[in-house]
Amino acid sequence: MKVYKKIMDVIAEIEKIVISIILVIVTLITFANVVVRKLSTSQFAWSEELVINLFVLLIMLGCALCVRDGSLISLSLVFDRLKLGGQKVLVVICTIANCVFWVFIFKAGYDKVVTLMGNGRLTPSLGLPEWYFQAFLPIGAVFLLLHSIEFIIDFMGKKPAAIEEGGKTE
Repeated sequence: MKVYKKIMDVIAEIEKIVISIILVIVTLITFANVVVRKLSTSQFAWSEELVINLFVLLIMLGCALCVRDGSLISLSLVFDRLKLGGQKVLVVICTIANCVFWVFIFKAGYDKVVTLMGNGRLTPSLGLPEWYFQAFLPIGAVFLLLHSIEFIIDFMGKKPAAIEEGGKTE
């Protein structure tokens, strides 16, 4: 399990770097689009297409990192009132449900990518194959699945004091 954790630590660092780069690119493109729109009549028609699709990847990777830390949106009203055994059961149930959903998202995204690859459709403004951007959904689902597995492994290894403090144990 320690090897898996080390691999996931490296993957998480790479994700953080990719998220930072995407955020900078999206910010610069959006700023440039606003400036160009104010200064002239021409616009970066392609910029909206690129920004929206990069945001999909940004959100998927960001959610994956939240899953890793157990900080994805949750309702702790019931969870906090349970003892350690109950918390572990609830975490297992929720993680299994999440993993099923991530697999569904992956399958739906993968099917869409395969269909688009067969069609050869291009994006309206950029003229790139549409499947390039549609691939962000199954890619994000893979990271969500990997981090869900990492989270449950980490949580099941916690001792009662660590759960009460909200910290991770080594």
